[in-house]
Amino acid sequence: MVTTFLMFCTTVLSAAPARRDDEGQGTLEYIGIVVIAALLVGAIFTAVSGADIGSVIADKLSEITGIGG
Repeated sequence: MVTTFLMFCTTVLSAAPARRDDEGQGTLEYIGIVVIAALLVGAIFTAVSGADIGSVIADKLSEITGIGG
């Protein structure tokens, strides 16, 4: 009896249309790729310009947060 019920449930669930809750996921992935590419370009530009990346990041963070001087 239980085996028949489980086979019935499996058949019903496999025949049901799949829900698609991942609408917009492709857009989110593209945004992530663009952000990573922008960070890489910024790091390469900073490295080529000869600036110390640590000090540049610290300066920009202090500008944003207003902490430090």
